[in-house]
Amino acid sequence: MHAAGLLAIDVGSSRVKLGWFPAVGACNSDKPAGSLPIAAPLLPQPQEGFEAPHRDCSPETWLGEIERWLEARGIGRDARCSIASVHAAAGGALEEHLRLRGFARLRRLNNADVPIVARVAEPGRVGIDRLLGALAASRLRSPGAPAISVDMGTAITVDLIAADGGFEGGAILAGPDLSLAALHGGTSTLPRLAADVIDKPPEPVGKSTAAALASGAYWGAVGARLAAECPAPPELFLTGGAARRFAPLLRLDGKAARCIPHLVLSGIQLAAAECRAS
Repeated sequence: MHAAGLLAIDVGSSRVKLGWFPAVGACNSDKPAGSLPIAAPLLPQPQEGFEAPHRDCSPETWLGEIERWLEARGIGRDARCSIASVHAAAGGALEEHLRLRGFARLRRLNNADVPIVARVAEPGRVGIDRLLGALAASRLRSPGAPAISVDMGTAITVDLIAADGGFEGGAILAGPDLSLAALHGGTSTLPRLAADVIDKPPEPVGKSTAAALASGAYWGAVGARLAAECPAPPELFLTGGAARRFAPLLRLDGKAARCIPHLVLSGIQLAAAECRAS
């Protein structure tokens, strides 16, 4: 059984992501030789992670997958658990399942729990995943530098973090897979392409209908940017299922984008630590 740590859960539009952050001081690896202390990382990363799609799946299916992962990792009811959800039905089903399983130290995070200033019209209505991603990106950015956090999932969110760490808002657009599905579903002639057509960069000028669709889905995503709003060149951080595909193509002011696979889960850990300290 793992020592008490934090189970961070990000319930997105189409899948649930889990990350295990061991208790402070817990480590499964051998301690290196020497007496020098090991510096804490700028951004905590989950020791183990798992994801389960919930869209188009019965709750029994994806909850069963999560249950088996928890059992295999020995993560039990003594663990603290923080949930951030943008999908009410899936988030509610998972929370109920965990409480029935005996997770008593469970907390559903809300926007007020995220220690970041949101300079938007309605801070309480911003997707909590966007705030958590911005919080984690702010931990990684250079001191005094603005940053852009891009989460490339079912939807793409592009969010601006000011030089002082405030959340300035951003843009939301359909992700590549969703764009292809919407174009097929909303028209009578455009084909439904498989998601793997954008696993690698297509030709920008498509020579067929299918090639043109692939080009639009891929290069349209690459073109999403907020850099013009920044007084200084921002640093760019990518996360989400499609991030690795696009990170090599995105640069700002000559600097390559950084792909951070668990940005939102790390943000949950930061917010949970803040809640615990307050």
